[in-house]
Amino acid sequence: MLTRGEDSLVAISAEPATLADARTFLSAPQDLGNGYYMTPTGSPLSKQNNVSVDCTITHGLATWPGEAIVRVGTHGVAVGVISTATKEKFAGAQKVGRSMVRSIKLKKPFVPKPGKSSGPWVNQLNGKMLRSYGNRASYDSSSSSRTSITLCSGGQFAWHHSGSGFSNADTVSVSYAGNSRYYGRWSVVGSKLHLFYNDGDKEQYQLSTNEQGHFQMNGDRWLKVNGDCN
Repeated sequence: MLTRGEDSLVAISAEPATLADARTFLSAPQDLGNGYYMTPTGSPLSKQNNVSVDCTITHGLATWPGEAIVRVGTHGVAVGVISTATKEKFAGAQKVGRSMVRSIKLKKPFVPKPGKSSGPWVNQLNGKMLRSYGNRASYDSSSSSRTSITLCSGGQFAWHHSGSGFSNADTVSVSYAGNSRYYGRWSVVGSKLHLFYNDGDKEQYQLSTNEQGHFQMNGDRWLKVNGDCN
């Protein structure tokens, strides 16, 4: 965030995106968060795996010239660099931003191979969808969520989480909703389910059955139903 006396800023961020996503993002005004707003002053230009646009950056009462550049990797990860400064200092900030873009190296994430599954849980989980539900409520707020993991017979999995809720305060009421999806490969070794995500992350769950015969992962109850892997 800009403070009194500052006259330049270079910001960097990374997230999943394609070249088409980058062009769309740089073609319209954007709320960058923390009170910053980006407004394109021209059309995005594409060169190899970079998309750039001249813009203005507004923060409070100040509006400065800027340049936004997005470098897109071949594996679905993009890095954005935004340079902005007062008119007198902009050339220097732009030089720094472009230097940062040139130094970016986007590599394919290392995803360990799941290995061969073994143990009695394999047949119980193969082709199944595992579901977990969560609810929380108080006098001034409420939230609910659902998580599902579909374990396909080919070794792939799909992880999906959705949630919604609301919060009431004396002066404002806020509601929200969102969802996310991730994919990867899975394996079972003994009584542990291993998930290897395509972005390089990994996760494991301890599998068990409680006294009532209900299926559990890490001690929490999950439902087990037939999955749709089409």
